[in-house]
Amino acid sequence: MNLLKEPLLHFLIIGATLFGLYALINPQTMNAENRIVIDQARINNMEAMFERTWSRKPTAEERQGLIDDFVLEEIYYRQALAIGIDKDDPLIRRRLRQKMEFFTSSSSPGLKPDDIELEQYLEANAAKYRTDNRYSFEQLYFSTDRPVTELELLLEKTAQSLNKGDIVEGDRSLLPGSFTNASAFEINRTFGTDFSDQLDNLPTSGWSAPLQSGLGFHFIKLTQHHAGQLPALAQVRDKVLRDWSYDQSLTLKQGLEKKLRDEYQVIVEWPE
Repeated sequence: MNLLKEPLLHFLIIGATLFGLYALINPQTMNAENRIVIDQARINNMEAMFERTWSRKPTAEERQGLIDDFVLEEIYYRQALAIGIDKDDPLIRRRLRQKMEFFTSSSSPGLKPDDIELEQYLEANAAKYRTDNRYSFEQLYFSTDRPVTELELLLEKTAQSLNKGDIVEGDRSLLPGSFTNASAFEINRTFGTDFSDQLDNLPTSGWSAPLQSGLGFHFIKLTQHHAGQLPALAQVRDKVLRDWSYDQSLTLKQGLEKKLRDEYQVIVEWPE
């Protein structure tokens, strides 16, 4: 009786049932299409995968084991298809879709644009490649951790003192008092998102009106402002080519998917 509880026996019974079911459903195919050919290319592929995994070539015994495993996998695969085990399985459907998407993208013709096309792409997507604006300035910081009326009065008095050329000290903080040739990215990382945008329209003389950041208020004395430049194609060619190739591949994929959709009639039977 203990034999009936063995998992291996259960497995063998299930396997025999499946093969018996297959024979009942497709008796004419049990003797047809039963050749499994293991050619040299298949063996080479098995050995290459083994070597990538184990960093060495398989022994003769291991090679035979790979072949035996492939044969068994192929037999189960064919039997599963024959009795319809793959039908309506979401995992199988998802995996097949992924493989089809891979084949459609990898089978796209080799796209090799000339420099004229890349120049046009670079100009059309200038924002992606333009170098950062850079700024040099001094700053005085004032915290908002005080009553609003007191803060407004302090900012007003500070602006008057700065306009007269007086020396003024801001609140103590960990912020640097000056920045030299700092990029917009660095500025925004320090003061908060888009703070550098407020510097773009400042003159390079005198102190600004107080500018607000996520940290508080700042009087800025801008000394240099270098606008970002669109680099020459030669400087960013590899990146432009990668981006162009990706966009082209995406466009082709979307076009193919639309064409495939157009070949099917889709009927959605919504529940009442």
